[in-house]
Amino acid sequence: MLPKNYFPYPEYRRFQDELIDVIYRSEQLLCSAPAGAGKSVSALCGFLADRSGEEKIVVLTRTKSQGKIFLQEMAAISQHVNEPFLTIQLRAKQELCPVFRSEETNYEEFVQLCRLKEDCPYREKFNENINVLQELAETIAGENLKYVEYPDLVKKVSEYGCPYLVLKELLRFCDVVAASYLYLLNPFLRSIFLNRLDASMDGLLLILDEAHNLQNLELLGRQLSLDTVNLASKELCYDFSNVYSIFEGENSELNILNFIEPDEISFLHRQGMEILKERLGKGRKLSYTFRVASFLSSAARARQEENWMFFRQDGKLHLKPLFPSEAIAPLKEAKKLLLMSGTLEPLEGYKILYGLESAETFCMPNVFPGQNCAYFGIKKGLNTSLKSREKFGSELWKRYAAVIKNIHKTSSKTSLVFFPSYEIVREVGKYVDALCEPNSGRKTDEFWAGLRSRGKKIVFAVSGGKLSEGVEYTIEKDCGKESVIGSVIVAGFPFPVPDFEMEVKSRYYEQKFGYGRAFFLLSILPMLNKVLQSIGRAIRSERDKASIIFLDDRIEYFRYFPEEIRHELQVCSTKEIAEEVRQSRT
Repeated sequence: MLPKNYFPYPEYRRFQDELIDVIYRSEQLLCSAPAGAGKSVSALCGFLADRSGEEKIVVLTRTKSQGKIFLQEMAAISQHVNEPFLTIQLRAKQELCPVFRSEETNYEEFVQLCRLKEDCPYREKFNENINVLQELAETIAGENLKYVEYPDLVKKVSEYGCPYLVLKELLRFCDVVAASYLYLLNPFLRSIFLNRLDASMDGLLLILDEAHNLQNLELLGRQLSLDTVNLASKELCYDFSNVYSIFEGENSELNILNFIEPDEISFLHRQGMEILKERLGKGRKLSYTFRVASFLSSAARARQEENWMFFRQDGKLHLKPLFPSEAIAPLKEAKKLLLMSGTLEPLEGYKILYGLESAETFCMPNVFPGQNCAYFGIKKGLNTSLKSREKFGSELWKRYAAVIKNIHKTSSKTSLVFFPSYEIVREVGKYVDALCEPNSGRKTDEFWAGLRSRGKKIVFAVSGGKLSEGVEYTIEKDCGKESVIGSVIVAGFPFPVPDFEMEVKSRYYEQKFGYGRAFFLLSILPMLNKVLQSIGRAIRSERDKASIIFLDDRIEYFRYFPEEIRHELQVCSTKEIAEEVRQSRT
């Protein structure tokens, strides 16, 4: 069946038919397509058409909400072609567990607690029902002809025992699976996941959504604080001096075996397990000794691999991967591999960073009319570099405040201002009456509700923060959703802050990629991604219009920006920019 036959909607969005065709034809593809392009359904149509036999489509996402989009699209496709595809979203075992679901317990502790709970009634019920799960799979697939909310699915499978074990067992019957990046990027989880899928990597058709998130692989990293060791020393009568010695000294790369022997790590691990087992009987679910030992065990294993760095920085111990290309390498064995994002530009940079030099690339044009968005930059006088901060002090923040307020006056809608850091938000906030991004994710919905009820406002946020990605600044109108944003102001390019970790990484990147590449890969790509995520908040439909203003005079970096921005950018003085923005609205 051709891709177009799977498409479940009456008509394509602008350029969407071309996007689907490219996805269908490509074996390895890096795709940058803007928000609103219909990437999810396009990818599924292309993959379903290219699928043969029992091959499985696996969608990796960073968040549960992103995975939910693919489930909804698969339900629409199933209904359109009247074919019961089994689509499952596999979430973390800890999230689904009806016994040990707890915010205080970390994942590794949870895994051990689960093993220690030998009399778990949910595991026993699962074992009793394991032979009828294929029938359950067929039932769920039939129900996929309409979208089923995840809590309802979990409730249904819980009738057969542990919901995680049931869903994991259903994977072998699946057509499409949505899961976290970790299931294939973590080597240990990858082997388990493939085994449960009853598939090898070359039998997968693999989609990595929001693939810009793979730049630094923070989700694979770990850290250990001195506070955790102090708490471990209180729960276990033991001399932790070798562990404490790792924290002593300047920022530095480390070899774990220079401080502590493998036998001592194993001993701490066994003791941590005993503490967990003892506390399980008393209703407690954590052990700091186990956390320390688990980190040290990971550091000892990582020294056998070239793609990890173990270092001490600012009084904490860190274990982090070096190169995204090494972590992604096993995924290149998939029959079909798609990395897509709305901000995967410049694509050639990501090809280098991800080790996909032979992959095809596709950069989808903006799906909204060009006249809906006007771009402005400044000649000189404002930037958030360390040099400017030291030279001008508070005067710099007063200048930013004055320009922001003048621009805001030109619009009847809200102005959304993105700064490089929370520190700068606070400094400029002293001179502007603005709503500031909440420091807790739990307060984001409350903040957004307050914004909608207050009308035109200035909103201060941080590039790469909670309000820069995945948030819809829209309200319902008679004609559909409408953006409440009139201006997005990027008040300083959000370059990563130079620190010891960056220094170490830069050295390795220079060796691997060549002279001059480290700054491009480690500073420019992350900066550009944050900026593109931020400005993508403005235009969410063909009816929306907005001004995008870059308040940073380091215009040499615009050569890395998408062609549309480079060609449309109007560069003005700080005195002229508010009037130029005003005229663009008429």
